[in-house]
Amino acid sequence: MGKESGTDITERMLSQLVTFQKFSVLGRICSGIMHELNNHLTGVTGYAQLLLSQERAKELTSELEKINVSANKCQKLIASLRRFSRLGGEGREYNNVNFVIKASLDLIRHQFAKKSIRIVENYVDEIPPIEVDTPALEQAFLNIIQNSLEALDEGKGCLSITTLKEDGRIVAIFEDDGPGLSEDALTHLFTPFFTTKERLHCVGLGLTVAKMVVEAHKGSTEVSNVPEGGTRVRVSLPSPPDGS
Repeated sequence: MGKESGTDITERMLSQLVTFQKFSVLGRICSGIMHELNNHLTGVTGYAQLLLSQERAKELTSELEKINVSANKCQKLIASLRRFSRLGGEGREYNNVNFVIKASLDLIRHQFAKKSIRIVENYVDEIPPIEVDTPALEQAFLNIIQNSLEALDEGKGCLSITTLKEDGRIVAIFEDDGPGLSEDALTHLFTPFFTTKERLHCVGLGLTVAKMVVEAHKGSTEVSNVPEGGTRVRVSLPSPPDGS
């Protein structure tokens, strides 16, 4: 496959800029929809709880509890999406990396379940909170997790997520047992618009953005192939002096 010409690259970048604009408009629309959905769900949970407290609804207790639980789950997902949509706009706060990873994973966990792909989570408990831009770091972790999802075939494979403390730093490791990457892909993986996926919706900025976000937190991102097969993404973040 030959190299792209300057015209080809320009046309591709213009196409991607148009796509970004569409996403921006879509984001504003979705924000309004999430607000309306949350209002309606509040009504659903309110009436479900009201009925649960009434004697005449005792025979429907099981069904009402299921409605209440499902509505609460939807509200939690909406809250996660709204927090995620505030990317980069809320400043920094102290947060636990484990919590940030779990929040990112919750946004995409259903896609793993749909493809019957296993997720193994190993979080070390003794991780101190660090000062982070939470939505931005969620975006970085989500991009990494999304990459692993796309590398794994339906009904096969596993994503392993591990956190640990190492030499005064907080380390998060995302390891899948997919096909791995070629040497060329490993070399250009963080190059903007580089993608190994032959699909139009793949812009090639996921890991680039992840690396930029991690570096903004004075951290580092490394990607390597696993000898047994698969890919490992290692994110290292500085731990506070009193938490090392």
